[in-house]
Amino acid sequence: MTKSVVATLGLALLGTACASDRYVRYENGDSSYFDYASVERVDRVVSPVSEPIKRRECWNEPRSVFHPQATYRRDEVSPTVVTTADGTAVVRSDVVESGGYYTQDYEQRCRTRTDYDTSQRVVGYDVVYRYRGEDYHDRMNHDPGTRVRVHVENGYVEVAE
Repeated sequence: MTKSVVATLGLALLGTACASDRYVRYENGDSSYFDYASVERVDRVVSPVSEPIKRRECWNEPRSVFHPQATYRRDEVSPTVVTTADGTAVVRSDVVESGGYYTQDYEQRCRTRTDYDTSQRVVGYDVVYRYRGEDYHDRMNHDPGTRVRVHVENGYVEVAE
């Protein structure tokens, strides 16, 4: 009976010792092992980020077109009546013959314009974690939550992710 009481008492003490230790340790026999540390503080690292935004903008632009070696007819506002030598009346209009003429119309022009949208983005997390009573600091690419896995080697502690 004494052996069973001692065994029960030993298991109870071992269970209490394990329950009081917040850290679960994975030892592999040498001075290097993995463990867990509690996260004390997490600060977001924010940085301005610029994103290109392409926009297409179009407008109507006036355009003059030259027609070379062309003839056009322009009637005068008030036609001129000319009497010929035989007494007949002729209505005269103005005919312009020159090296060409211009016409006016519109042409659609377009271009692609790139603007930059600047916004604040989270680019990382500064993490302060406590392992065996000492605080350590590391920068991570994600929020680790309430605990972080650490690698301990010869007394040096680092995040093992």
